[in-house]
Amino acid sequence: MQHLLRRAAAALAVPALSLTALTALSSPAHAAADEGPAADAGTWLVGKLQATGWIAHNQQYDFDDYGLTIDAGLALDTVGAPASVVENISDAVAGHIDAYVAPGYGTNLSAGGTAKALVLAQAAGDDPASYGGRDLVTDLEGRVSADGANAGRIQDDWDPSAQYAADYANVLGQAFAAEGLDAAGSAKTDAVTDFLLAQQCSAGYFRQDFAAVGAADQSCDGGDGKPSVDATALAIQALQGQLDDTDVAAHVADAVAWLVARQKANGGFGSTADISTVNANSTGGAASALLVSGESDAAAEAAAWLRAHQATNVANCIFYDAADAGAVLYDNAARKAAQGGPMDAALGDQSLRATTQALTGLVAAQAGPGSPNVLYAPGYVKAGGTTAVGVNDAAPGEALCAMLGEQSVIGWANPLGEGLLKVRVPAQAGRSTVTVANADGEIGDARIHALGAKTLKVALRSKRVATGDRQVVKVRGLAPGELGRVAIAWPSGNNGGSGAATAGQANDNGVLRVAFRVPRKHVGTATVKARGQFKNRNGRTSFTVTR
Repeated sequence: MQHLLRRAAAALAVPALSLTALTALSSPAHAAADEGPAADAGTWLVGKLQATGWIAHNQQYDFDDYGLTIDAGLALDTVGAPASVVENISDAVAGHIDAYVAPGYGTNLSAGGTAKALVLAQAAGDDPASYGGRDLVTDLEGRVSADGANAGRIQDDWDPSAQYAADYANVLGQAFAAEGLDAAGSAKTDAVTDFLLAQQCSAGYFRQDFAAVGAADQSCDGGDGKPSVDATALAIQALQGQLDDTDVAAHVADAVAWLVARQKANGGFGSTADISTVNANSTGGAASALLVSGESDAAAEAAAWLRAHQATNVANCIFYDAADAGAVLYDNAARKAAQGGPMDAALGDQSLRATTQALTGLVAAQAGPGSPNVLYAPGYVKAGGTTAVGVNDAAPGEALCAMLGEQSVIGWANPLGEGLLKVRVPAQAGRSTVTVANADGEIGDARIHALGAKTLKVALRSKRVATGDRQVVKVRGLAPGELGRVAIAWPSGNNGGSGAATAGQANDNGVLRVAFRVPRKHVGTATVKARGQFKNRNGRTSFTVTR
C-alpha cells in the first residue's frame, strides 16, 4: 500500500529543497486548485529541516524531535516533494533510530514509534528490514499482543521498575501499525486492523487512548471513549490501503461522516472536547482525511482556514518577518503573535509542528473564480467613525489588505472567498480612497465621502399655522443625496402630546423638503427637529399651532 494520498499525488518537477509547484489531489468541480499555499509551506518546512541536519529540532527545550521529523517526511512525501528531500529525512531518522524507538528511561521499545518509522521507511523506498540496523517489521510484529481481549493491540516493551517508564502506545500508533504492516504484507495486519477498528465508537469517531491493558472490554464503546479529531483523521488515512475490505470501508465511511459533521462554520477543527479551539494541527489532519476520502468541499473549507493562518505579507500590511513567510501558525493567538516580529523559539517550535500537520491539508486550497472584486455601497460615512470594505471572488482564506492614508488593515477571505475589512474614516470631512490588495498586488479601490458634525438650518413656511392647515419644513445644509429625518413634537391636546417623523433624501442642493397637515386637536408650540444621516448633523426650530 502506498502512503496515504501518494497514489494520487503528482511529483514536483522543481529543484531540490524548493517547492514551487504542486498538483492538487482532488478539488471541487467549481473551483481550481491554488498550489501556492502548500508550496510556500513546504518550502519553509524544508528550509527548517535542512538547517538542522534534516532532523526537526526543538529550540525551546533543545532536543531533537524524531517523531515530528517523521511527520514532516511523510507530509512532504504525500504532497510530492522531490525524492531527495524525503530520502534525506529518512536517512537522518535511520541514523538515530535507536534513540527514537528505544529511548531508554525504562522504554526498551516503543511500539508506536516503531510503527511510525516503518511507514516513513516504506514511503522513502528504504528497506524496513535493515533500517538503521533494525528490522522494523519484526520489531513491530513482536509488540502485537495475542492475549484475549488485547489481541492485535500494540504494546510498548517497558520496564515497570523504571521511574519514568510506561506503556505509551495509543490509537495513533495503532493506525500507523495497521498501515505499515499492511504495506509489509504482515500476517498480523488483520489482528492489528481489527483492534484499530474496535477503537471506533458507534458515533463514528476514534478515541485516542486505549483502555487499560487489564480491561475485559477493549472497545471504544465499552470504554466510554472520548472523541478525537486527530485520531479519527489519522485512522481514515491509515486505512486507505484496505478499503477493498467492505468492513473496513464501512468503518471509514462512518468516520468520514463524523468528521464532516464536526467541522466548524469557519472550516476549522478543534482537537477534542478538552481542546475545542480551532487549530492548525487538527485542521490539517482533518483536511487531509477529507481530501483523500473525496469530501473535496469540506477539505477546501478546512484549507481556507489553514491558509488564513499562514504567514503571508500583503502590500503595506507587512507584519511577518521574511524568515517566517510560508509558515502556518497554530491558531489566532499565534498568528497575532507572529505579526509582532520574528518568531521566538517557543512560537517557532509550535509553528514547525503546525506547518507539518497543515501541509497536506493545504493541497486542498482553492483559487478564486477570477479576479477579486472590491465591494462598497456608495454613500456617506461618518467622519472619525469606521466603515467596512468588502471583497468577493477572492481565493478562500487568502490575506487581504485595505489601505487608507497611513492606515493598513489586514483581513482574510472566508471559505466562500468573501472578505470584510473595517477601516477608520478620517476625522476630517471630505473624500478619500481605500485601496485593497492581495499578495499579487492591488485589486481595486473604494471611494468614501465622510460627513462631519454640522448644525443644519431648519426653515418653515410659516411660524403660525392653524389646525388642519398645511406646514412646510425645509432643511438646508445637507450633502446632496444625504438621508435626513424631520420629527415633529406636537403640543398637548385632549389626547396628550404626540409626534410624527418623516424621512427623505436631500436634493442636489442639499435641501430636504417635508410637507404635512397640522392635527386639529393640538394647539400650542410644536417643536421641529431635523437630523442628517448621522446624529451629529442636526438642527431645530418651532412654530405655533392656532385654531
